[in-house]
Amino acid sequence: MKILLAEDDEPVRNLLTDFLSDLGHEVMSVENGQELVKLALESRPDLVVTDMHMPEMTGDSMIAMIDMYPPLAGIPVIMVTGASQMELADAGIPVEIPIITKPVDFDKLTAEINKVAEKLGGV
Repeated sequence: MKILLAEDDEPVRNLLTDFLSDLGHEVMSVENGQELVKLALESRPDLVVTDMHMPEMTGDSMIAMIDMYPPLAGIPVIMVTGASQMELADAGIPVEIPIITKPVDFDKLTAEINKVAEKLGGV
C-alpha cells in the first residue's frame, strides 16, 4: 500500500517511516500538511497518516484541503497525535478517522492500517 506520512517531529517521522516500510508499505514522508497536500496530488496515496500539530498546515486543515480536491477526496486518513480528544473534537476531526495517541501503540496502528487495506481490497 502507498502511504503518505506527515509528521513534523523528525525522530517520530523516521520511526514511523521505518515501521511502515518494515510492514511492506511504500512510504513517502513530509514534515507538514502543506507538503502532504502537494505530494498527495502528485502521488495519489492509498492512505494518509498524519499528526495534528504541524507547522505550515495542521492535520485538521490538511484533511479539509485534501477533501476539496476530487482526486484526493475519500483517501483514508489515520491520525497519530498527542492532541487530546477534546482538542480533536473542537477541531472538527471526523469521528470516522481513527486516532492513535502518542506514544504510538504500533499494534493499534497496524490494525487500523490492515482495516484500510481490507477496505481497499488488499492493496
